[in-house]
Amino acid sequence: MPLHSTHIVAVHRCFHCGAVKPTKQGLRSHISQTPACHRALVKKTRRATSVGCDNSTGSDNSDLEDNAHDLSPSSGLGNEAATSLLEDTDPDFTDYVQWQPPFESNPPSEQTVDPAPPSSKRACVEVVEDEVEAGGLPSRPFVQYHASAGQKKQQGKTPFERIHEEREMAAGEETSAFAPFESQDEWELARWLMTSGLSQAEIDKYLKLEITRKRSALSFKNKHSFFKKVDQLPRGPSWQCELFEAIGDEVDENGERKTERLELWKRDPVECIKELISDLSFRESLRYAPERLFEDPFGENPILSEMWTADWWSEMQLSTFSGDKSAWPVYLSIGNIPKAIRRSPSSRATVLIGYLPVAKLECFSEATRSMYGYQLFHDCMKSLLKPLVEAGAKGVDMVCADGFIRRVYPIVAAYIADHPEQCLVACCKENYCPKCLVDPTKRGQGSEVLSLFREPAKSAQMMADAMKGSPSDTWAKSGLRALNPFWAELPHCNIFDCMTPDILHQLHKGVFKDHTVKWATQCAEGGESEIDRRFRAMTPHRDLRYFKKGISLISQWTGTEYKNMEKVFLGVLAGSADIGVIKAVRGLVDFIYYAHFEAHTEESLAKMKAAWASFHLHKEVFVRFGVRTHFNIPKLHSMAHYLRSIQLMGTADGYSTEDPERLHIDFAKLGYRASNRKEYIKQMATWFDRQEAVRRFQSYLQWVSPVQSAQGDNSDDENGEAVEGSEPKNVQEVEDEDLENAHVYTIAKKPALPRTSITEIVQDFGAQYFTRCFDDLLNKYTSSSSSTTSLGQHVSFPVFKQFKICLPIMSQVSKVASTDTVRAIPAQPAKGRRAMIPAQFSTVFARESDEHGAARRTYDGTESPLSGLLQ
Repeated sequence: MPLHSTHIVAVHRCFHCGAVKPTKQGLRSHISQTPACHRALVKKTRRATSVGCDNSTGSDNSDLEDNAHDLSPSSGLGNEAATSLLEDTDPDFTDYVQWQPPFESNPPSEQTVDPAPPSSKRACVEVVEDEVEAGGLPSRPFVQYHASAGQKKQQGKTPFERIHEEREMAAGEETSAFAPFESQDEWELARWLMTSGLSQAEIDKYLKLEITRKRSALSFKNKHSFFKKVDQLPRGPSWQCELFEAIGDEVDENGERKTERLELWKRDPVECIKELISDLSFRESLRYAPERLFEDPFGENPILSEMWTADWWSEMQLSTFSGDKSAWPVYLSIGNIPKAIRRSPSSRATVLIGYLPVAKLECFSEATRSMYGYQLFHDCMKSLLKPLVEAGAKGVDMVCADGFIRRVYPIVAAYIADHPEQCLVACCKENYCPKCLVDPTKRGQGSEVLSLFREPAKSAQMMADAMKGSPSDTWAKSGLRALNPFWAELPHCNIFDCMTPDILHQLHKGVFKDHTVKWATQCAEGGESEIDRRFRAMTPHRDLRYFKKGISLISQWTGTEYKNMEKVFLGVLAGSADIGVIKAVRGLVDFIYYAHFEAHTEESLAKMKAAWASFHLHKEVFVRFGVRTHFNIPKLHSMAHYLRSIQLMGTADGYSTEDPERLHIDFAKLGYRASNRKEYIKQMATWFDRQEAVRRFQSYLQWVSPVQSAQGDNSDDENGEAVEGSEPKNVQEVEDEDLENAHVYTIAKKPALPRTSITEIVQDFGAQYFTRCFDDLLNKYTSSSSSTTSLGQHVSFPVFKQFKICLPIMSQVSKVASTDTVRAIPAQPAKGRRAMIPAQFSTVFARESDEHGAARRTYDGTESPLSGLLQ
């Protein structure tokens, strides 16, 4: 039986994000309620309008969302035919390539540009988009594509296509499309049972309930038959267990050397990479070649963001590996996937490839236990990553998500870890830098000290010589340990460059909370009690954390607390600390915020470097106050390597240790809870396999039958109403407005206070000038000279408690549009057991414009950030 059937199914698929809806109205509702999709539709409409206002077929482009559909894989058409049909339906669909740079470069072969239609003789208005974002970067950066990297070899079959073909070949006339399950309902129940967090005992109890047996009539009656069906689902890379035997230097009562048996559970990393790069859910996001981004059309001002925009990809053109921050699970992802997707645990763009053994190693004496523990880690990692040695050197043909086969060279490029594990991986002592050869006593001198970077080959040779008993003259200064490192044989791998910035532990927790806050507090007049008093005295704000008890009593700190404190700490210090302390703290806080940028230019990197230099310029104030005697702190020194890491690997937000910590919940904690605590690693691997099989099968069903799968998606109401928790729809239609450039607001359909008197507005809301301002408004827009007072005190107004403003996109902060909430909520008196709720009023600055709509200018003709602002 052929791979595809012969009928064509029209699917209402969002052209931007790929979401599938069963009806046209559902698609309309999705687009109107999803800002990113709405912006994309508006842009698409504008391009169609500006390219040609005269449509020879007589149709207009005002209802492009009706044509925003795709074809299901069961349409009987191959990729090329489907693309052709889409181009006929929506000529603007493939308008993606942004720029051909003046220097030699070739765009990706899979991207095409539609020829411009003949110019119309009718008069039309060309809509010109704002080309610069609020942060100063172009909204559509200029792109230089690599000329040869990522070339296609031939077309192949993705895993889903192979599964579909096998199921079609083996299917009988009465076989369920959801086999091994009998129906869609049974499959949905099975999926819920596997993902709900129920233990095996609870699943067994549920399936044995009388009501379940009689009402549901399931094909599985207990947990054993249920898991037997789950195990029939298509699987990913299999798990293997490798045994290690540690022979210690301690002896038992018989005089025999003690031993300890250890288990390494692992999966083939090359097979895991094949799974990721062929995953159809990443099809529109994957990159197969380097792309250089620039602010200008001459390629002089580069922009750094994703890994494929940085220097390392231009040199290697390969994939990445990342490790977990603890020696427990080991995770892997590929740099071809955008960092925003990698950061999302639900996307499954980061996969588990192994569980390293953790042992007490009591068969060793205390003097040798730590050293053998280090070597055990490297031995396990070497075994785990062994398939990458040959694959990285010779390459492996892989079917990619776009259906084409490419030669892939999987190379270890980035290792995400905190400082202790970075030192473990680099084989150096923890008071040394894992990236450079700086003297430990000079780590706090900033740019005054220049040190060489560590070299993998030279370091590996030094360790080999030390293990043989003949260390080199520079061995003692290197800070290395005599180990056999796992990375010595990995091709094209500079493990020291692989150490990426760790914003959470190095900056938020380390430099800021553990050091800066303590130093500045000791330098402040009144010390800890004064800082606590200032935190308590701050006015509560919905968008800021209110430390109502100060900060000294907080025992459990998280990344959220660190970030909230950073927002206000300079304001808290102002007036209580020496100006030198303020400047030093400001340099560190500025550096932290620049390190968070999701897109960097040469200018922002220069400011980041200047912030780092500013701290070192003013840090002696802490010595003067007797707080510090030196600054030889590993986390403080690590800031010196941030700029180079960003230039090599892209922005630091793509390598945060917060992401692996979130994965621990799925891959370690939940798996352990699902076990019976006996041989739990084996049970965790089995649990993970089943979870992955269920997710994989659900993705396959969505691919093979998107209409049927979309019927269960109730995220958007069919009548176009927003579901609970979603953003309210705009009061005014914004289909002719670009959300990125226009000041769009959202507000409730009905006011919270529909009949509010003028007296209540003045007293409860504190709007003492309301009547005068309302009178000015009437005089400005009407010819009437009547004032609000003539309307009488019994006149009421509808009052809204809040509205939201769509903020302009800044690529440095986020590619996703954010909103700012303006609140005007009066205080609510105490009632019964409920305490009094204080008022919430936002301070708003409105830019005043002249009669032409332009903002007021300063005296020299340039626009000031504060010009034309009215409170």
